[in-house]
This record gives sequence, structure tokens and C-alpha cells, in this order.
Amino acid sequence: MVLEYIAYILYSPYLMYLQYNNKTPQEIYKLLEGRILGRQAFNGIISMVSPYSSSIHPNVECFEKKECKCSIEDRQYLRNPFNSIHALALSNLGELTSGLIMMEYLKKTEQRGIMTEITSKYYKKSRGKITAISSLNTLKNGIIISKLFDEDNDLVCKISSKWLLKDIQPGIRKYK
Repeated sequence: MVLEYIAYILYSPYLMYLQYNNKTPQEIYKLLEGRILGRQAFNGIISMVSPYSSSIHPNVECFEKKECKCSIEDRQYLRNPFNSIHALALSNLGELTSGLIMMEYLKKTEQRGIMTEITSKYYKKSRGKITAISSLNTLKNGIIISKLFDEDNDLVCKISSKWLLKDIQPGIRKYK
């Protein structure tokens, strides 16, 4: 976590420039990905922009135009009394992953949206590294699915995030 903040501070002038030029989260990720501590800097951005999501210390592993992959490591403070990762930590990871890919989608389609419902379905206890995958291919009627897998590639959880989407109307100022 400290490394992420250090990387964020080192890259902050560059990040401010990218934000000023209205780059999407995916474009920022791609520009940072190949740089020294670039991924850590992007994870630091996530921590700054979304403090609640930073509580699980997510790691953005892959961020393409139509797919996003984030993971968390099994940590003691994420565990429940049943010696597995807490259900809400998994929901948090699924929501973050789907939210990142939706931010990319909204920016490209010039829409705005807000999440109105989140549904979690759990299949087995989760232990070890958990990886969430969200794809725009699953987007139907404003609902996007995140699937969470453990180290053995077993499905441990499925998160459905429902978004209310609207076109940006002429005359409404876009936020930078």
C-alpha cells in the first residue's frame, strides 16, 4: 500500500496532465502499465478516488477496452469467522471491477450512469488470491456481471451490477 502511494506521488504531475486532457481510466492504465511502478500508481489512483474500495487493497491486473480484471490477496482483516474472505469484500471487488469497465463504456458512449442495484451470489468459500473479471460482453439491459475466481479457477462468486444509463443531453455540461 505504501508503494502505491509513493508511485502515485511520483506520477502525480503526469496523472494531472492526463486528467486535464480528458483521458479515460483505461487510457491512463495503458499509459502507466509499462512504466516503472506504473501499475502501483494506477492502484494508488483507485485508492484515492475510491477510498471504500481501497479497504480491500485491489490490484488492477488487466484493463482492456472490453474487459477488466482485478484481484485481491487473502489477508487476515478480510476474513470472516468462518476462515474465508468476507462476502462483502468479494462484493466490493466485483463492484469495483464492473465499475471500472462501466466508466470506460460510459465515456466512450457519451452516457452517464449510476449503479442502482447490486446482487451477489456465492458458490463456495473463498480463500487465497481472488480474481474478478468483468466484460462488456455481459452488459445487457444495464446489468453487467463480474465473476470471481479463486486460485484453482473455481467460480466462488457472481456479482450482478444494475446501472441506470442515460444519454448526455445537448446543453448539459460534461464533467472532466
